[in-house]
Amino acid sequence: MVRTLFSFRGLILVFGLVALALPIVLVAQLGVVRTLTSINAEIAQSREGSLAAAAVLQHQLDEETGVRGFAASGQRVFLEPYERARNASAAEFDRLSDALPPAAANGREGRLVRDLRALNAEWLRTVAEPIVAGAGTEGGRRLLRGKTLIDRFRAEIAPLRDYFAVRNRTESERRDTAIRTTSVVSVLAIAVIVVEIVAFGMLISRMTRELDRERGFVEFLQSAASVRLVAPQHLAVGTTYRSATRGARIGGDVFDVYALDEDRTLIVIGDVSGKGLTAAVDTTFVRFALRTLASERLAPDEIVRRFDALYRDANPSPESFVTLFAGIHDRRASTLAYVNAGHEACWVRRGPRVELLAPTGPIVGLGELAFAGASVPLGAGDLLVLATDGLTEARDPRGGFMPIEQVSAWIAGAPDRTPQALVDAVVANVTRYARSRITDDLAVLAVAPLP
Repeated sequence: MVRTLFSFRGLILVFGLVALALPIVLVAQLGVVRTLTSINAEIAQSREGSLAAAAVLQHQLDEETGVRGFAASGQRVFLEPYERARNASAAEFDRLSDALPPAAANGREGRLVRDLRALNAEWLRTVAEPIVAGAGTEGGRRLLRGKTLIDRFRAEIAPLRDYFAVRNRTESERRDTAIRTTSVVSVLAIAVIVVEIVAFGMLISRMTRELDRERGFVEFLQSAASVRLVAPQHLAVGTTYRSATRGARIGGDVFDVYALDEDRTLIVIGDVSGKGLTAAVDTTFVRFALRTLASERLAPDEIVRRFDALYRDANPSPESFVTLFAGIHDRRASTLAYVNAGHEACWVRRGPRVELLAPTGPIVGLGELAFAGASVPLGAGDLLVLATDGLTEARDPRGGFMPIEQVSAWIAGAPDRTPQALVDAVVANVTRYARSRITDDLAVLAVAPLP
């Protein structure tokens, strides 16, 4: 169980838990936020109602006090609180009505607000306005009637004030409960995320150790499979290799320059089907099998024929094949005897003239087919250039393949310098052509006999 957790499946599991838990937590938090917003709005409305109820009662009392003072003294200065309260009462009654939710506005509380408006209007009409207007000697009787109305006013506003107080207390308790729930959910969410982070960290640590171990294995294979050319003294050699496999220095292309004796040198370039480490294992087989066969002083066509049989025995799959150029350069005769088994990118430059060495037989691995040999002069001043299809199949931004004639023109126009300088120039040209997007393994080998 633990081992499964700390594996690639464990990584997927951790990511899945994070991907599942985070949206749930976020949705829950958003729901709580909406609930708290609604509760806070209810609390604000209930407080507004409480303030409006207190203001309505205060205005009614101010009106009564002003009228009583005026009735007792006859001085209009006592009517100033009365006038202020009367002018403000209508707005406070509206505020009180607005503070009621729809259900309360249509129920008992709404009826109480309407009764309070009616009592205030009746008090003004039957008590305050006649006294202020100086209606004879009936002021005492009117004040007694006013006291009865004020007592009714106080009695009916009390349930409203209780309603808003209860509503405020209830919503505050709901808010406290929601906040506690949010805190618990947040703590649990943080705990889950911390556990996932710890598990993820342990998983990454384990996978990093495994990757480091596998990287060491890969680097060992790369070191074992990498080409170490020891060119004979009578040949100048230039090479380059670019793997299409990210993070690897090896792939499915192979090239070799191997001295068979003081005069004869094996020159090879090939492209093994497949990519990456699997193809790299085959390239090691190709290189050392050809060296072994060439050391028996066989002609190139016989070397390739025997190698074809060996390769088919080692790779019985019909999808396995090799395009191959195998040649033997003779220093004394200044010739290159070769077999071109389906490998197109092969050139010989003599001064300003470039000759394309066409295939002389099928690719290796198809079956018991004949491989014809050929021979060309290759002496001092001449240059042999071999490449894999990473060069000729490079694509421009529109998807067009590199014309082989263009490569021939590059080779013909390259300055008469070292083979390595020519290889570097060709690679720079193809990189510009493909806008640095070389998607296949690329190997280039240039060999020049020295005087």
